[in-house]
Amino acid sequence: MADQAVYDLIVLGAGPGGYVCAVRAAKRGLRVAIVERDRVGGVCLNRGCIPTKVLLEAAALARLSRGAAELGVELGPAQVDWARLMQRKAAVVKWLVSGVEGLLVRHKVELLRGQGRLAQDGIVAVEGEGGRRTVRGTVRVVATGSRERSLPGIQPDGKNILTSDDVLELEQLPRSIAIIGAGAVGVEFASLFVDLGLEVTLVEALPQILPLEDAECAQAVREALEKRGVRVLVQAPVQAVEVTGSGCRVTCRQGTQDVVFSAEKVLVAVGRRPNTEGIGLEELGVRMERGYVLVDEDMRTSRPDIFAIGDCVPTLALAHVASAEGKYVADLVSGARPRRLRHEAMPRAVYSEPELAAVGLTEAQAQERGLEVMVARFPLRNNGRAAIHGRLEGLVKVVAERRTGTVLGVHMAGYGAPELIAEGALAIQLQATVREFGEAVRAHPTVSESVMEAAEAALGMAIHA
Repeated sequence: MADQAVYDLIVLGAGPGGYVCAVRAAKRGLRVAIVERDRVGGVCLNRGCIPTKVLLEAAALARLSRGAAELGVELGPAQVDWARLMQRKAAVVKWLVSGVEGLLVRHKVELLRGQGRLAQDGIVAVEGEGGRRTVRGTVRVVATGSRERSLPGIQPDGKNILTSDDVLELEQLPRSIAIIGAGAVGVEFASLFVDLGLEVTLVEALPQILPLEDAECAQAVREALEKRGVRVLVQAPVQAVEVTGSGCRVTCRQGTQDVVFSAEKVLVAVGRRPNTEGIGLEELGVRMERGYVLVDEDMRTSRPDIFAIGDCVPTLALAHVASAEGKYVADLVSGARPRRLRHEAMPRAVYSEPELAAVGLTEAQAQERGLEVMVARFPLRNNGRAAIHGRLEGLVKVVAERRTGTVLGVHMAGYGAPELIAEGALAIQLQATVREFGEAVRAHPTVSESVMEAAEAALGMAIHA
């Protein structure tokens, strides 16, 4: 034990929470190690955010080429070479993974390859190809991420019934696909596949697609998907998926009726579950609930020397949230006294067509909290830049406290939403009022003017509403 390496900070997991935490701590002068059993970058970089957006970019080009004639440009029918697109996806992922590995090297973060397990007295045991090694950390951070959930009785097989990981490795596109679950992942894949010419059925057990988002914005996305040919079934919990000779037969229950249809492939996209088993948390008495590590406002667990961040804690399971939590913990541990995180100011985005993005409370959530609110909307069909691009679907919606005017939530469905939601995140972070939000002048013509006009609409002062 005397020759054990000792670190100020050891991070389990090199995803967007873990590697950002490690690099930030190293920048603060700490001696840092990071443990990773797979590829650095985590799910986001290797099997989630990045590769899916490469595919969505190709789908967007195919879709836009079909609409180019409206601008007087004849491009002809788009042909998507799936094999070349897969090569492009792999190249982008490889490039970004190498960049993360370079960050770790440049900041002298030691990368320990293998499965990490926490033990008493700051010990982390790492089981890798080269055998077992133990290291000791003054502080340890759990950033082990999450993996796909499935449904009882519906087991993905990688061939007919797929996870999102499986979809990213398809050698060729099927003719049709059923997507179970209409959260962000399901909706993005539905948008992708319909633009690539597949017959798509999107199934959701709850009353609306994107059930965690504002109902009006979610409805705008649904209407656009249906207009492009996606069959959407809501309040239709899946009862069974049967593999047949030609693909799969799916049985859903809508009200008192069974709905049965066939698809060549089925994608199960019903959420994720934390990777917290078998890493020593239970043995150390760390408090957990439903597999998630419970933390306080400082991301500290019930063990003072152990923190947890990212998908393994019950905050928003998003890469940028994990990164923000990682920076916070690194700053806190290094003595930098960071400003406490405001999770209500963390944005979320769905990269479908139209895109959807949001930050803060929905109208329904604010009312459930007993808040008296004012709500304003601005339709994108009234925005000049949206008209130029022929992207008239969607709206911007602002939710504010009536008494103080403080912005509580900003919700947008439409062109540029994931970029523009940064305005809403900043407004909530700074606790801005709708008057302050609306008084900031935006360039013309830009879609950002619609955010300004939505804020002005809350005061009855929007010009173009």
